Amino acid sequence: MGFKVAKDSDLDHFAERLLDAGVHVDVIPAGEEPGVGRKIRFNTPTGHMFDLFAEMELSETGPAVRNPDVWIAEPRGMRATRFDHCALNGVDISASAKIFVEALDFSVTEELVDEASGQRLGIFLSCSNKAHDVAFLGYPEDGRIHHTSFCLESWHDVGHAADIISRYDISLDIGPTRHGITRGQTIYFFDPSGNRNETFSGGYFYYPDNPRRMWQAENAGKAIFYYEKALNDRFMTVNT
Repeated sequence: MGFKVAKDSDLDHFAERLLDAGVHVDVIPAGEEPGVGRKIRFNTPTGHMFDLFAEMELSETGPAVRNPDVWIAEPRGMRATRFDHCALNGVDISASAKIFVEALDFSVTEELVDEASGQRLGIFLSCSNKAHDVAFLGYPEDGRIHHTSFCLESWHDVGHAADIISRYDISLDIGPTRHGITRGQTIYFFDPSGNRNETFSGGYFYYPDNPRRMWQAENAGKAIFYYEKALNDRFMTVNT
């Protein structure tokens, strides 16, 4: 997963902070990947690889800037407008989240906590006004991905995605429904490789001075699926 920084010199700034935090950093030269400038790369304790970059060429269908229409190419299929976030599974999610907070200036917007043990079961982090840009979910094995999420414009589009899923017999996980955490409107499905994907709409706007939202483990069902108020085993155990 990659995050864009404001300018190339920020890469040196964040590389120094990552190294100070004890995180190994690799430098990827400009042009090693087509259209991408210099990058730095690091791994988290949960076994996930992240890149930071400052420069990337726009595609031919990138955002228009002169008298721009709403879209360049007519939206097709589920009408996804952009990548939104991903949720990653691993053991020491607190250590991974700590890197993003202390070295990269992310904020923890929400978390799911077992108050009896103090264990953090889910940590949701933002570097923007979104409810989350990445989430870490506790799991007994590192290096796993729970889901990849794509943004839709409206709850109506989530319903349209459900129509597409049914029309083409795509493997449905759950939804349409809504999250308590992030408040996003959602539907989950599996691609032919077995990866879980999400189309996501809404969610609250986050500001850095907002208080952190906390959900208790006994309310995990409502936190994850606000309408159903219950978790299914597949959602908790299946990842890739």
